[in-house]
Amino acid sequence: MKKILYMLFLIPVCILSMLSIVYLFSKKEPFFFLQNVKINGISQLNDKEVMGKISPFLKESLLKIDVVKMKDIISEHPFVKEVRIKRVYPFSIVIDVKEKIPSALWIDHGGDLYVLDEYGSPYRKLAKEETKGLYIINAREKSDVQSLFKEINRWIAEGVIKKERVSEVAYNEGNITIFGLDDPVEIILGKEEQKKRLTRALTVLEDAKKRGLLIKCIDARFEKGAIIQERKG
Repeated sequence: MKKILYMLFLIPVCILSMLSIVYLFSKKEPFFFLQNVKINGISQLNDKEVMGKISPFLKESLLKIDVVKMKDIISEHPFVKEVRIKRVYPFSIVIDVKEKIPSALWIDHGGDLYVLDEYGSPYRKLAKEETKGLYIINAREKSDVQSLFKEINRWIAEGVIKKERVSEVAYNEGNITIFGLDDPVEIILGKEEQKKRLTRALTVLEDAKKRGLLIKCIDARFEKGAIIQERKG
């Protein structure tokens, strides 16, 4: 009985397999004919841009596509951090792109505005887009930008200051000045003990707010206390 049931199962499977093979050989298209390219993870790039780069490497058959060259050409784009490409048989190529993350803005000495990635490196000019949550670093030299970016983000990670409170950070020959976003306050830190001075300045600012004072500038370049300048109106 078991043998009969096994044969009843096996025979249709064999027939179906034979029909599939006959069908594939009768088609004019090659085996694993490419019908679909899916691109995931892009927001700064667009599908048309990616397709323009990889189109010379696309072949009719999935088996003939050089995914290594495709990966290399996409990875060369300045917006791209990482690329993974896989064949999904029988008809598709899936491209997973990990873009660089816009993390801050940089004004160079010429006044041009660049977007910094999560490591503080400029990778593209700012387009007409939403800049919410991106503070500005104002520094003349590119060499100063990355170290300043790391320092500011270290203070943010340590809870010294909240990122949403920072509008701009100006750097000039070692001097750091921070401009607030929710409070339009200029905080002058100078060259030394900048973290300590920032902590002290923020304490002064909070105390001033409790007393109903509007602060325009806090100069924290003093061993004890700070000089404050009130804002009118």
